[in-house]
Amino acid sequence: MRADRYKDYMYKLIDRVVRDIGPREPCSIQEKQLGELLVEEFKPSCDSAAIESFTCSPTAFLGFFPIIVLLYIASAALYWVFPPAAAVLMFLAMTIFLLQFVRYCEFLDFLYPKKQGHSAIGVIKPKGEVKRRVVVAGHTDTAYEFNIWLFFKNAAIPVMILTILAFLFLLGISLAKSIVWFQGVPAAPVYTALGIAAVALYPLVGMFLFFHTYVPVPGAMDNMAGCAVAAGLGKYLADARSNGEFFPENTEVVLIGMGCEEAGLRGARAYVKQHLGELKKIPTHGLFVDGVYDEKFLTVITREICTGAKHDPALVKMAQEAAAKRNWPMLKTVIPLGASDATEFSRAGISATCLLCQDTSRLVPNYHTRYDTIEHIRPESLAVTLQIIIDMLERIDRQ
Repeated sequence: MRADRYKDYMYKLIDRVVRDIGPREPCSIQEKQLGELLVEEFKPSCDSAAIESFTCSPTAFLGFFPIIVLLYIASAALYWVFPPAAAVLMFLAMTIFLLQFVRYCEFLDFLYPKKQGHSAIGVIKPKGEVKRRVVVAGHTDTAYEFNIWLFFKNAAIPVMILTILAFLFLLGISLAKSIVWFQGVPAAPVYTALGIAAVALYPLVGMFLFFHTYVPVPGAMDNMAGCAVAAGLGKYLADARSNGEFFPENTEVVLIGMGCEEAGLRGARAYVKQHLGELKKIPTHGLFVDGVYDEKFLTVITREICTGAKHDPALVKMAQEAAAKRNWPMLKTVIPLGASDATEFSRAGISATCLLCQDTSRLVPNYHTRYDTIEHIRPESLAVTLQIIIDMLERIDRQ
């Protein structure tokens, strides 16, 4: 397997970054440092390589949690004296949650300070005329540690669902009591019991004041591993120019270390917005690599439920066929919670998918926690992912 030659390079690159640069908060100097390092790694294989900057509000994506908790408190208080206002506040809280967190819209970003994010971009021209393009990307930033996930582990998902239900419960009883209030009819005793229940649910809701810290995690698996695979592809193509192995005839390859994925896909959104014309000028395929640590969980993503992104079925099928040809089992699944940078490509009408080597059936302990360290990454998972991408690139180039 050709990719095996680059296994040690990719693994050592992850180790170097986690050890020397450390956690990489979106829009931080560390995110930029990794971008600059990747540019240097890309240069030997690329015809051009540079940092591309963009502006976003990096703390807006998760910064809304205290706002909706305060709205819950205010709504629970108003429920007793002016239920229509309680219903309005709960509707606002649910709208913020839906748009800012579920749909990844920039609904509240104007409230938060803007900063500069940075992506590293390298372009490799083919031997002949450019007729198509393949983008291979991992993201350079790391997540803030999620306290709920750290302490509750796999039970964090039920806890989050119960909290959402608490918000919906308060919205529902506020609407019901508002109807009685507008009719001028005294509220039945049941409304008192329901109001007490809403207050009793506050400890559950209140935990979301501490949903996450502002301390970024090491980010070995999520997602220095993805960046290392992109850099590994660059190493392979640099060698292939001279050793007679596959090198694209008519496919331009773009390597990206994308900034600010953990800030709500802001880096990918900025990239698509800036490059949309050229991305649509020729057939372009985006292969996004995220969460690589164990090849037995080799996975291709078909859809991302929260954002509504539907990835290219032909690209998904191609990934499965590439894996099957090497007798590697590949799962096909959806991302039920959260999103990847592939979302921004697919929503813009550009062929894309996301490749993982991560167990998505549960919240693994090294996902968005302090345990996202290199010890949890199998070097073989990097080689398998890289080989799948090389095989897909070769097939795309022959189309």
